[in-house]
Amino acid sequence: MSKVDGQSFKNILACWAAGITVASVNSNDDWQAITVNSFASVSMTPPLVCLNVANRLDICRYIADEGHFAISILSDQQLDLGKRFAGYFDRQLENRFDGLPCETTALGDPIMPDAMAWLSCTVEKEINFGENTMFVGKVREGAWTDDKTPLLYHNRLWGVFQATEEK
Repeated sequence: MSKVDGQSFKNILACWAAGITVASVNSNDDWQAITVNSFASVSMTPPLVCLNVANRLDICRYIADEGHFAISILSDQQLDLGKRFAGYFDRQLENRFDGLPCETTALGDPIMPDAMAWLSCTVEKEINFGENTMFVGKVREGAWTDDKTPLLYHNRLWGVFQATEEK
């Protein structure tokens, strides 16, 4: 784990490639996470990202209350993990984190195991758009690996996924 400068932020975002991300937050030891596809870079200097979350979801309130969140960028080997946090999981699974060996950021937010890259952010701005809230997050720390390929999203039905070309 390290502070994120401009070059490391570029390296982390290069892992994303419009793929699948999981947003997570720790609120009083209650971990919440969802698969998101509305995630983007806002600024390189300072490193800022934005995350759009439906207000009806508990995680929206948790991020607003806590003032921080993490983003995990999934690899092409993590389709099941993406589906788990999108709600396509065994209905008997009460906690989506059950059995996952997650690490946490310095702020305490869970990072998906074996994520291709991750960012830890503090909320700089919160904009409510009726049914959704956009959180602009200042990147505080992050990490990435060069030896994985991102999981790309191609279909709203979760039926078509693709890995990028081999490096």
